[in-house]
Amino acid sequence: MDNLIVSVNLVVLLGSVILDLIMGEPPELIHPVVWIGRAIGYLKKRFAAFGRDKFFGALLVLLVVIGSGGLGFLAVKSGSKLWPPFGIILGIYLLKSTFSLRSLISTVTRIGNMMESDTEEARGELIALVGRNRSDLSRAEMRSAAIESLFENIVDSLISPLFYYFLGSLVNFQTGIALALLFKALNTVDSMIGYRTESLMDFGYLGARLDDLLNWIPARLSPCFIALASLSLDPLRLALRDWAKPSSPNSGWPMSAGSGALNVRLVKRSHYELGAEFDLPGSETLSMANRLAARAAGIYLLSIAGVMMLLNNFG
Repeated sequence: MDNLIVSVNLVVLLGSVILDLIMGEPPELIHPVVWIGRAIGYLKKRFAAFGRDKFFGALLVLLVVIGSGGLGFLAVKSGSKLWPPFGIILGIYLLKSTFSLRSLISTVTRIGNMMESDTEEARGELIALVGRNRSDLSRAEMRSAAIESLFENIVDSLISPLFYYFLGSLVNFQTGIALALLFKALNTVDSMIGYRTESLMDFGYLGARLDDLLNWIPARLSPCFIALASLSLDPLRLALRDWAKPSSPNSGWPMSAGSGALNVRLVKRSHYELGAEFDLPGSETLSMANRLAARAAGIYLLSIAGVMMLLNNFG
């Protein structure tokens, strides 16, 4: 029975990856993360009438995060009882909704191509990747911003959700789906109400802190996979040296590892400079970064699948 559970875990993992590569992001109407975002927006408006303090921010986090994970678990569990293959198919779809490798790389590719042909249009489109002031960024700084976002989002958009899926799958695949959705809901809460502005300092406090906590291990694993993808120890060396330069406790790890792998300097004015000994990204660097990120993601996925197969063999 245990062997059967592990094999289903692997089917759901591989199925979700194949679905992402084929389909990319689902339509908004049937995208679970879009529903989560709408729930956050609704609760944010409702709680605003009572004040945006830490209590109501924490209540929003608990309702959205526990609700998302719980509903995901119940949906897959109920589907499995009705017809086991239906539960697996639903699990594949829900797990795919928690990560977006194809969408991330295609967005970086599209904006990167735009930078070389229409810098001003790319400057506007760059908001899809970064929130910093883009009005006077040079083309090299725009490339830097895109590369930083790519490697930071490799953690948020792939490594972390599948890390929690794997942990939950040690119980069963339904629990894995629940933990992946729980992480994605928390990550969405942080992106929408994280305390980056004065008005959300208290309201978004718990969401931001918990998001930092859940990303702590995946962020520190990411340089290992970037190093394997680049066949070099430079990503590990630079990550250990520069990880603390950004204010975030986690984003510096994948970004500085990417800097070391590509031998480029990544800069956010008045905030940080990673890989100071290198030059800023050139016209070919974004393509190199995309290929590196794809290889790192592939190695990570193969690693999880390999561990699941080992557990199957020794279970």
